[in-house]
Amino acid sequence: MDFKELEVFLHLSQSLHFARTAEDLHMSPSTLSRTIQRLEADLNQTLFERDNRSVKLTPSGLKLVEFAHSVLQQLSSLNSELVQQNKSISGELTLFCTVTAAVIYAPKLLEAFKDLYPAAEIKLATGDVSLAFEKIEKKSVDFAYAVLPKKLPDQYEFHSIESIDFKFIGPAMGTDFSQYMDKPTPDWEQLPFVIPDAGPVRERILDWFKQMKIKPNIYAQVSGHEAIVSMTALGCGVSAIPAPVLEHSPLNNKIKILSASIPPLPLNLGICTLKKNLKRPINNAFWELLKNVYRAE
Repeated sequence: MDFKELEVFLHLSQSLHFARTAEDLHMSPSTLSRTIQRLEADLNQTLFERDNRSVKLTPSGLKLVEFAHSVLQQLSSLNSELVQQNKSISGELTLFCTVTAAVIYAPKLLEAFKDLYPAAEIKLATGDVSLAFEKIEKKSVDFAYAVLPKKLPDQYEFHSIESIDFKFIGPAMGTDFSQYMDKPTPDWEQLPFVIPDAGPVRERILDWFKQMKIKPNIYAQVSGHEAIVSMTALGCGVSAIPAPVLEHSPLNNKIKILSASIPPLPLNLGICTLKKNLKRPINNAFWELLKNVYRAE
C-alpha cells in the first residue's frame, strides 16, 4: 500500500464508477482494477461490491476511507512543514570538482538541491581532483568530489559515489612507437608515458609500475586528466586514465584502448567535507541530500 494507491482508492470511493475514475486520473481501467486488487490483497479484505449495475463500498471499504483521509491529510501537513523548513535554508556554499565530474555527476545533485532549497545558492569550482582535500582544508570550498585516500583523516566525512576503473590509452594514429603499442601485450617499458603531475591517479599508475616491475619511460607529467587525453591523441605517448574521462572526451575517436592483463586498482570516487562544516545548516542540508541522491552507488 502506498500514498498513490490511497489517492486512487479515495477517488473511486467518491465516484463509485470505475470508468470515470480511470478517465479522471488518466489511467487505464485495467490499471485501476489492478490497483484496487492490490489494496484488497494487502488488506485481505473486499473494499467494493461490484455488479453490472453499481459499485458500492463494503464496511471494510468505509473503514479504509477514514484511514486514507487521515493519512493523506497528515502527508499534506508534513509536506507543507517541509516546504517551510526548506525555504528557511539559505546562504551560499561552494562545490569543487573536475570538469568531467561537472558533466557526469554534479548536475543531478545541483538540480535536486535547487529544487528542494530554492533560497540557497551553490557555486561550482572546477580543477584537478588532486587539489580536492587541499581546497577543503584551506576552506576555499565547502565540499569536493574526491578520491578516497588510503587513510581518510579523522576530521573528514566522505560519501562514496562510484568505483572507477582505469583504461590504458594510446594514439589512434600511427607513431614511431606503434610497434611497441600494438602488440597483444604492449611493451610498456618501450612506450613513452604521459602521467598526472600529482594526485590519486598518479599514485595508482606509479603503484602499477611497481606491481608490474616496469621501469617507465615518463615523457610528460601534466595537470588535468583532460590534458592527458589531448597529449595522448596528439601522439605524445600512452597513459592510464579513469574510464569516465575517456567516455566523455571529445577526443575519444582519436584514442585507442590498449590491452592490460592487470589494470591499476580502481578509484573510489565520492564527496568529502570537513566534519565541522556540517554544523552549518545549509551544509548539513546539502550533505543529507547528497547521501540520498548518491544512495548505494
